Formats: sequence, C-alpha cells, structure tokens
Amino acid sequence: MRKAFSKFTDKLDGSKPSSGTNPAQGNTSHGPPPINYDSKPNRKIIYPQPGQQEPGPGQLPPKVASTQHHGKMRFFHPNGHEHIVSRDVGNSGVLDGKIVWGWGDTLMGAGGRGSKASICATDSTSIGHLSDRMCATDTALWDNNEFVANFIPCLPHEEKDGGLTKYAFGGSNVIEYAPNQGLLFFLKIHRPSGKNIIKGAGVASVTMEGHVPKCKREMETLWTKEEACYGDVGIAYDTRDGFVYAFGKGPQQDDEQLIRRTYLCRAPITRAFDISAYQYWHEDKRVWSPQRLTTHGQGGTAKITNEQAIFPYLAMDRSAPFWSNYFNKWMFLYGNSWGYSDVYVMTADKLEGPWDKHGDVIVASTQPEGGKPVAGEFRYAVNGHPEWDESGKTVFVTWTKLNEIYGTTIVWE
Repeated sequence: MRKAFSKFTDKLDGSKPSSGTNPAQGNTSHGPPPINYDSKPNRKIIYPQPGQQEPGPGQLPPKVASTQHHGKMRFFHPNGHEHIVSRDVGNSGVLDGKIVWGWGDTLMGAGGRGSKASICATDSTSIGHLSDRMCATDTALWDNNEFVANFIPCLPHEEKDGGLTKYAFGGSNVIEYAPNQGLLFFLKIHRPSGKNIIKGAGVASVTMEGHVPKCKREMETLWTKEEACYGDVGIAYDTRDGFVYAFGKGPQQDDEQLIRRTYLCRAPITRAFDISAYQYWHEDKRVWSPQRLTTHGQGGTAKITNEQAIFPYLAMDRSAPFWSNYFNKWMFLYGNSWGYSDVYVMTADKLEGPWDKHGDVIVASTQPEGGKPVAGEFRYAVNGHPEWDESGKTVFVTWTKLNEIYGTTIVWE
C-alpha cells in the first residue's frame, strides 16, 4: 500500500500484447476481453476455505512441475476497449461471485512516447475474468467515464482539507464473510510534498453494486500511527474459528527497524470494526494477547518489539495468505522486501504458524526473461490468486515491475 512507484516508463499508443500465453488459460494477446456481463462463468468463483473440499493429494514440500509465464496484464474500459493504465500491488478476492482486484497508485494519461501520466487514484479496483486471468475490466470510473476512480473514500472533513490531493488510502485484499458483505483493512496516509506519513490503519466495509465494488469507510482509523500497519501485508479469514487475521508492517519510525518487520492481529470477523475485540500475536512467546502493542508502551499498552514480529526484518513484502486445497495448508506465495524478489512459498496449519519456508526455495522467477537485475526496476508485491483454480493444483501468481503487472501460473507436482 505504501510502496512507491519505482519509475514511470514511456508508453506507446496501444498496449503491447502479452507473451507466453497458455491457450488453456485464455488468449491474452488478441481480441477484446470476455466482459459480457450477461453470460455466466462456467463455474462458481470461489476463494478457497478449509473444509470446502475433500483433502487434496499434494505432498510437502511443494515441488513445481512447471510454470507458464503470461507476460503483462491488460486493462479494459467497461465498453470493451483497452486503455493504458499503470498501477502496482495487485491483491485479489471474491465478492458476490466476482473477482475483485485491488491496486495501489493508479496512473493514466500516457498517450504516446514521452507523454506524461497523472495519478487518477491512490487505490483502485478491477473485475477479473475466469476465462482470461491477464485481463481485467475497470468498472469503477470517475464521473467523466474515462479515468479509473479511487476506491477507499475520504471522510467529509478530509475532503475539506484537500481530499485525495493530501491523503491516500491503501487497501488490503477484500474478504467476503457473508453474501455480498466484505471488508478490507486500510492505511490512512498523509502526503505533504510527496512524502508518505502513515497516520494509522483501519477497517472498512465493501459491497458489490452491480459490477462495481463499493467501499464504505466510517472511521478515521482503528489503530494509531504508533501501532503496526495491520492489513498492510494482507488479510485472511479462517471459517473454522471465525477470525479475520491481519498481517501488517510495524509502525513508521526513522530507523525503519519496525516497519521492515511483519506483525499479526486477529478478531472475530463479525467484530472486525471493534478495537476491543482484537488479539495480538507474540512470535517470541507464541501466544495471543488482548493488549495493544505501541511504540511507547503507555496507557495500558505493551511496547512493541522486534521479537514479537511473526516475520523478521525484510522477510516479507506484501502478500495475502490463502488456503491451498491441494496441500491442505495455509499458503503464502510471496516475495521478500529486498526489492528484486522472486516467488517463494510458505505453508502452515494455522495462520499464526509456525510457517515452514521449505528451505527458501524459489518456485517461480519474477524475471523469466533472464539476465541480471536492472537498478531501479524493482520487482515486488508478489501475490497468489487461488480463485482461478479452487483445486489448488495450479496457482496464478502476480507481481509488479515498472508499474506494470506480470503473471505466471505455477503447476505443482
């Protein structure tokens, strides 16, 4: 949510086609995307949960049978024409039977080589398509019906104070916990003179109105700037215990020691908007505690430490865990925070772990074309998307490079 764009590349009129398309996954190179809203997908779109299926045959450690690189993702206006959009992050979830993509800073306006682009949204959404995972439709537009709209709204007093010229609201993946009732976690970010100052994290509700995801934000924040940025990494819902789990980087400080680590909290999902319902994970003691963790440790809170982090320094960038029906485990397909990460895998029986990193094996490359990393061409925000294959035998994974989204499908042995 707060990962800055590395740089904005020149665009040509019309996007370049994706390469390496697997015909079985839909043709991403030619023709319009499948956006006939009157047609129904060939199966119900499901975000996997424990107990939905019979246990799968996957054996640990996870081993890759093959990978299929799909090239760059393409974005479309609701009327069907492709439009040039640059964005980052790329988490996903399922709401009201539709795949909801979540993005960070979103830029439009590049019409040719050397032209400039402008931020039209600090976070945005698209609707994904089962028949072509590398195409998404931007159903939420500003009133001009041209530019992609912002997703998480300002409160009235924030609008009076400058609105989206002054504030940004980065969102987690969307979790659905009842029919067409979802939620996300967000960061409130103040951006004076282009500098990101985190003001705290909160929770907002999400519903689907037709084919447009709608976010309703009613709180300033739930946690203060002295607490972890819960949800900034990703969130997950375990239907077995009824809890939502929120992974987030530590609070923002000058030495960046805490913010480079990942912390975890949870609450019953029906009480996710109630700060008193949360418990906080202590990795050093492997226990949950109702006591909030802050940088000052005052006012009845405990002082946050490096040791309480569930993932250590730079070990995790931002990624949402998901249930693998194939391995019968929770799974992260993720990247580290070093800036040039490939795709790694972790599994666990519970969302608080212990997480098995399986020897830090790379399961897919984020530079499939080969060669050495190029300075400034950061590869980050690795995310797995299990809704494209609920069996878990294959998993679609994406990442960001140079403000464009790339994708690969992993096939497990």
